[in-house]
Amino acid sequence: MKKIIIWIIITGALVAFGIYYYVFHYAAKHADPLESKNKVEITAEKLFADYKENSAMADSLYIDKTISIRGRVNQIEMNDNRYTITFDTKDSTGAVICEMDTVENAALKSVQPGAEIHVVGFCNGYNLDVELDRGKLAK
Repeated sequence: MKKIIIWIIITGALVAFGIYYYVFHYAAKHADPLESKNKVEITAEKLFADYKENSAMADSLYIDKTISIRGRVNQIEMNDNRYTITFDTKDSTGAVICEMDTVENAALKSVQPGAEIHVVGFCNGYNLDVELDRGKLAK
């Protein structure tokens, strides 16, 4: 009988820990880029040019920072219920790509290539293209 009680206590503790981890760590909301006080304002062309010229220096300026980017949409596509916007950089060797937050899906349905838009997101660095994530449309 004591073994059953011990196993019930251990199982309950593991379940409680799992619930705690899920609620407070795994499913916790990420920071909202629109709420950031220290945004780096830049155009898509300038951001890509900075990375192309010196990626180490650009990383120190932009990586893990909130980027407020303006530019012309080169391509917009839906993947895994999430829009990805490719900004035109006027450079055939790469682009600025921003994976948008799903809360923007309804607003992005009307965005077409060639449109000028303003997006705020977090910079992940350079991997042939400059990558941003958790993007939201700036108002």
